[in-house]
This record gives sequence, structure tokens and C-alpha cells, in this order.
Amino acid sequence: MHESRSAGKTIGLVIFGIGALLMIGVGFLSSWWFVPQIRDAGFNNLTIAGGLSFLWSISAPIGAMLAAIGGALYARAEGRLVAILIIGSLAVVAFSMVFNLQEVVPPLFGAVGGLITLFFLGSVWNWAKARSRSSGKERLGSDLSMIGHVFFLFAAWYLCGFLGAPTFTIRPDLMENYGTALSVVSLGSLIAIYLALGWGFTFFGHRTSLRGK
Repeated sequence: MHESRSAGKTIGLVIFGIGALLMIGVGFLSSWWFVPQIRDAGFNNLTIAGGLSFLWSISAPIGAMLAAIGGALYARAEGRLVAILIIGSLAVVAFSMVFNLQEVVPPLFGAVGGLITLFFLGSVWNWAKARSRSSGKERLGSDLSMIGHVFFLFAAWYLCGFLGAPTFTIRPDLMENYGTALSVVSLGSLIAIYLALGWGFTFFGHRTSLRGK
């Protein structure tokens, strides 16, 4: 039994490592080469041997999927959780690849924005109710994670303005008509910064909570 568990953890670690390699090596580091090429020629005009451009385009989603599955195996999670992660991840990746809207659908953005708001408020309320029952590093970790959620909300709000009003990035006709192109750089940079802060506070929050247990 012990050998079986050890082998499962080893397999999980290997799968996690492959996912991390895809995300960091192919997704992140290769972007420093791919992005200038795409800017100069366009993605459809890239002629990279072996389908590397396609691999780069799906590296982060596939890498994240493998990292999550590897983490679950390393943690000796129940088989149903591993199965859900595998099936769910494949379904999400497949959906992302075939999803192709040709026109803007405002109700979609409105519904998504409303759900994000409700989920955020629910998360804050859950944190507020549970905070008095924790202490020390566990409480500090919870606080840091909540700050991360706040930054995620900031990113979502500015992403709304980036894609829709007032910048209209996905409506080039309105963007040109209202002269909002100069706002794109500023809003895009803010979104990237807030996303990084959100992930950072969430990571250190979870890390701190673990040290308190």
C-alpha cells in the first residue's frame, strides 16, 4: 500500500512538472519570441515547424490542466476528483478552442459581470463570518487571500471598461469614433498589475494559512 501511494505521488509530481514546464517554458518564456513574430506577421501567417505555434497557443490552459491533475494525484485525492479534473479540464479546453463569437453580445457581459459581483460579495461575507473563528497565521492567511479577491475584482472592473465602455476595445468602430485608443495601454497595464497582485496575495494567503495549521 505504501509503495502504491508513493508511486501515485511520484506520478503526480511528474505530471505537475510537465504542466509547469508547458506554462513556464512554452507559455511564458517562448512568448518573448512568439509575440514579436505575431505582431509582425499575424498569428495565421506564422510558419513554425512541428506545430509549435499551436502548442504555444494552448500551452497555458493545457499546462494548468496538467498541474491541477498532478497536484491532485500528489495529494492522493479521491479518484472522482481526479476524474472530474480530467474530464472538466478537457471540456473547458475544447470549448475554448471551438468558441467563436462573431458579434458582441452585451447581455453576456452583463450576466458575467453580475455573477462576478455576487460571487465577490459572497466571498467577502463568508470571510467576515469565518474570521472570528480563526487566529494567528490562519487568520492572516485568510486576510491576505481576501485582499487578493479584492484585486481580482479590480481587474474584472477595469477589464469591463477595457472591453466595453468607455474604451470599446472589441468595438473598433466605436474606439476610433470616440478616440479611446490611448486609454487601452493604461487600462491593459492596470489589469495586468491587479491580476498579478490578486494571484500574489492569494498565493501568500494560502501559504500563510498552511503554516498556521
